[in-house]
Parts: sequence; C-alpha cells; structure tokens
Amino acid sequence: MDVFYVYEHWRPDTNTCFYVGKGKNKRAWDLKNRKNPHFSSVVSKLTALGFAVDVRLIATNLSEQDALALEIERIAFYGMENLTNMTRGGDGLVNPSAEVRQKISVAHKKRFENPEERAKIGLKNKGKKASEETKAKISCAMKIRRHSEETKKIMSEAAKKRGISHETRLKINAARTGLKRPPITDEARQNMRKAAKLREEKKRLQRREA
Repeated sequence: MDVFYVYEHWRPDTNTCFYVGKGKNKRAWDLKNRKNPHFSSVVSKLTALGFAVDVRLIATNLSEQDALALEIERIAFYGMENLTNMTRGGDGLVNPSAEVRQKISVAHKKRFENPEERAKIGLKNKGKKASEETKAKISCAMKIRRHSEETKKIMSEAAKKRGISHETRLKINAARTGLKRPPITDEARQNMRKAAKLREEKKRLQRREA
C-alpha cells in the first residue's frame, strides 16, 4: 500500500532544513522517540527559544521503495554536513528503478512550481561557494557528460523561447565593463585551432551534401 511519505524538519529561527526522513502515520510529528542525539539537541534548543519544529511533507502516498529513494535524494540535496541525519537514508536502497526515479522527478517538479519554495531554496544557497575539490569534480563530470542530439535540440528550443530580458542584458554588460581578458594560453590556442578546423570540415561536408 502507498501509505508512506517523505518529510523535512525545518528550523523557524534560521529558516533552514535540519532533518529529512521517511515515515507513515504520525512519524513526522513524533519528535520525542528519536535515538539521534544531534536531532534531539536541535529540537530542545528550538523549544527553549519558544519555537516549534516546522514539519513539511515533501511527497505523500508513496510506496516504501519510492519513499526510501526520495529520502536519499533529499539528504543528498541538502548535504549530510547541513543536516542532523546520521545516515544517508534509504536503508540500503542505492539504485532506484527508472519508475522510482520518474516518481521522484514528478514530486520535485510539483513542489518547485510553488514560487515561495523556489525563493526559500534560493535564499538558502545564496552566498554559498563551492570548494575547489567540488569545482574539480563538477568540471570532470561536465567534460565526460555528453548530451544526445535530441536533448541538445530541446535545450536550444527552450533557450530561444526563454530569451534574455533587457534588464539581464544590462546586468551582463555592466558586469563585463572594465574586465580585462586574461592572456590566452598555448593550450587554449591549440583547442581554438582544432575547433575552427572542425567547423570548417563540417561546413565542407554540408556543402557537399547540398
């Protein structure tokens, strides 16, 4: 039966999420029967300050497998270092099926349709800077990642529809004003030459096909 849900506990004093969990019935509102001392410490502090834990249901009417998968995803989204969770969630569910992933995606899209939720996430991440290690991992992942032709087409069409507002263009111009372009390295020059040759080769092939 799809009786499970995924919930988050938020701190009203800092407007931040401090715990992600999966449960059913009244589990999300049971703050006393917990074996997590870090969690209990935060709850006690909030009580002393006169605050009540803000309980938010992220997705409801889930199977246990779906709930476990979403719990893993939400903990990863916030980061273990920002939560009181003692594990990464999921009770061992590390490779959800395509159907489970689709349900997670639908739940997230529905949640982020709410402008208030988007604004809260934006405020939470504002001012945060990724570490050099994280930047290196992102860079490596992006170099390996390759979009399919279909995905590229969808992204291109979406970008054309979205466009860039006049205000955004002004901000971009203002940010670029006075900036000096760094010297081009030999490696960059070689890459530019290779890219130019590939473009010319592509044009020649297109002319032949025409």
